Amino acid sequence: MVTKRIVITVMLMWVLAGCAGATDGQGAAVPILSQPRQPAELVANFLEDWKVGDYAGMYALLSPQSQGLTTLPVFEAIYGETAQALSLTDLTYTIGETRLQGLSAAVQYDVTITSPVFGEIVDAGRTMRLVQNNGAWGLAWSSMDIFDGLAAGSRLAVQSRRLPRAGILDRLGKPLVAPTGTRIALYAAQQNMVSVDECLNLLARVLMRRRADLATYFNLFNTDTVFYLGEIDSETDVIEGANLDATCAVSGRFDRETRLYVGNGAAVHVTGYIGQIPADQLENWQLRGYQSGDLIGISGIENLYEEQLAGKPEQVLRIVSQSGVLLRELAGRAGTDPQPVTLTIDRDLQLATAQAVADAFIYAEPNWATPGIATGAGAVVLDVNSGAVLSMVSYPFFDPGIFNPDTPALAQNPNLIADLFQDTRQPFRNRVVQEQYFPGSTFKIITTLAAANERLLTPTELFPCTLEWNGRERFGDTASPRLDWRYLEPEDSPKSQPAGDITMAQALAASCNPFFYEMGARLYLERGDTVLTDYAQRVGLGAPSNIDLGPNEAAGSLPPTTSVEAAINEAIGQGGIQVTLLQMARMVAAVANGGQLYQPYIVQQVGGEDGSTPSYVAAPSLVRELDFPAEVFAVTREGMCAVTTDETYGTASFVFLDTPYTVCGKTGTAQTGRPQPHGWFVAFAPADEPQIAIAVMVEFGREGSETAAPIVRRILDAYFNAPVYPFPEWWSSGPYVPLDIPENMTGG
Repeated sequence: MVTKRIVITVMLMWVLAGCAGATDGQGAAVPILSQPRQPAELVANFLEDWKVGDYAGMYALLSPQSQGLTTLPVFEAIYGETAQALSLTDLTYTIGETRLQGLSAAVQYDVTITSPVFGEIVDAGRTMRLVQNNGAWGLAWSSMDIFDGLAAGSRLAVQSRRLPRAGILDRLGKPLVAPTGTRIALYAAQQNMVSVDECLNLLARVLMRRRADLATYFNLFNTDTVFYLGEIDSETDVIEGANLDATCAVSGRFDRETRLYVGNGAAVHVTGYIGQIPADQLENWQLRGYQSGDLIGISGIENLYEEQLAGKPEQVLRIVSQSGVLLRELAGRAGTDPQPVTLTIDRDLQLATAQAVADAFIYAEPNWATPGIATGAGAVVLDVNSGAVLSMVSYPFFDPGIFNPDTPALAQNPNLIADLFQDTRQPFRNRVVQEQYFPGSTFKIITTLAAANERLLTPTELFPCTLEWNGRERFGDTASPRLDWRYLEPEDSPKSQPAGDITMAQALAASCNPFFYEMGARLYLERGDTVLTDYAQRVGLGAPSNIDLGPNEAAGSLPPTTSVEAAINEAIGQGGIQVTLLQMARMVAAVANGGQLYQPYIVQQVGGEDGSTPSYVAAPSLVRELDFPAEVFAVTREGMCAVTTDETYGTASFVFLDTPYTVCGKTGTAQTGRPQPHGWFVAFAPADEPQIAIAVMVEFGREGSETAAPIVRRILDAYFNAPVYPFPEWWSSGPYVPLDIPENMTGG
């Protein structure tokens, strides 16, 4: 961009005889239209060009002698490096006195440079020298015209002191991300392993990686090649180190101190990770005081709380000689100390949740977790009395340490990061908040709330739950007849029999499709076409929860209900309704606590861990209170508790009957357009005085009672310190049997 130059124009006039000017042969004055630019004007033009970065324009104002001493590329490089060091954003100046002496001139001026890093740098009392050649003025430029004292050979230097990045802590102050810790890289050769299969099984569990992915990685190497297996932290080494050494025949161990992410990625979708500044963002980060090579938060809490975790470095702008001697100090900026960020996460529960999901995918790899079938899963646990997130997991995980330049992982597998970005399972997506899914039968909780509150049935009134429901004549449902999910069960299974005459609570426990088909039709026809989606909105669906994890939260979908057929589909969690896992956990928490819909949050405080005053402290925030009568919540909770305890009707009773704690929940099996449905289980526990709400969803697996419910059981076992529940044996055998749910219905 070239600024408009100041051109001095002399108005058309006749120069009087005897005055400076030209005359014709008879002594008549000749009109003068313009004169060459004067020294002060030239200096102003030069400074204007500097202000907008027009280095070529500046160079054109130099005298021929100065241009002979400094080429344009060198001149541009000098000013470009200066602008980068300063992070120059503005330049103002005042032109002072001009002194002429023969063919030379000296123009006095003051200049102020504005920098977002250093503020205003005032350089007053400057002098720009000019020389005249063939009647035209040119600048007798030297590097001293940038800053007084910046002589040839000297340079601008930004010296900064950046303190170590602060950590990320759990609710009790335990590190989720430690500023520094020991990571141990393990190396081995396959030919030395007692059993490659056993090593793969152990590594998959310890590193929480899919076994098939590790097997593919192993195949990159010859059997006699010593290669990188992965890294563990010192805490894991105490527990698993000896087993890894023996099973995988570890022949090399290399310790390094680095920023430590506890759990090898178990919380990566919450904490995020750090990495080098991307080249295309360097200029913006330099405006914030960073330099090339600095590490910044790329995602998650690391990114959202970059300023607090990193602090601001103390910075000084100096002119130093070629040998490093300080010549002049131009400006400085005080720094701020890094502050740790404390989350609402419970570290032990976070690790247990991650391990439960990872172990499920490892154990079920011969069946529903076979590569190409189930693509991932999500799990979230909330405090029902505050909305605080106690754990949040999105699978598959990845090791956040691989983005730190000090990692050894990329030396062995340079394509590791590129492979992650190209992975169709999208490991960087947080499935709990950034993805939305059909909820299937878990949405029946909301339909139950609506039917009970609208008094379509009394809590004791019976409904005939048959294998087939026909609402064509009574309600105008053109998609009738519709089937109960039990219709799809094998004939020799007790689940294949109709539930019979049941109450509203039993209908929820049995996930009776005919009951909810009818409630959907009646709500639409008798209470209005928006009534069901209105209830869904009241419990937090259809809009982002505004959790403090960034702007990329999915809103879900609650489309307008345009027909009775659509209303029936929505009543069973199909049609156009989509939700996030966080929304479903939040809804369950509101049912559990009697109608308090809290704002979910994950940051507990910033700073203050050393006894100082925190710069931020969170508090529970009640978004709204659901003003339903107590009996509406009671019948809904009764049905959810029967899901896990009623052997006749409960769709997940076979998973939870022997628990030493009480739990209430709801299964869900949602259509996906593929013969592999999404499996859901949502729950709260304990039944009488609820503390936590959980939502788990397995993508493209099987029924929620078969996949998600056992994972929830594992999480609850950890929370209540109960014996670990063994996963179903059929998970470890094949082949996978698809479960194709017909259109306009849902699984149990």
